[in-house]
Amino acid sequence: MASKMGIIGFMRGLANDVASDGITANAILPALTNTRATRDLPEEFKKSIWQQQAIKRFAEPRDISAPVAFLTSDDAAFVTGQALVVDGGQYKIS
Repeated sequence: MASKMGIIGFMRGLANDVASDGITANAILPALTNTRATRDLPEEFKKSIWQQQAIKRFAEPRDISAPVAFLTSDDAAFVTGQALVVDGGQYKIS
């Protein structure tokens, strides 16, 4: 979690520094994603992760790439300094 907070702090500072040049800076905070690196994880581990999420599966690459595509599109031209959590409902504020 500390490393994610460091990335968020860096990104927000960067967003502030480059905004006058018409550049936006945002971050994606993804869930574990179904890739070659995660396919061989033990089923018990996968289930323990899913139990923490509202959506009971790993993210697929498209689940992560679609928000990235939005943030890099003209539709997000006024979005900067934001951290978009794409984690299937794992991160909860309670």
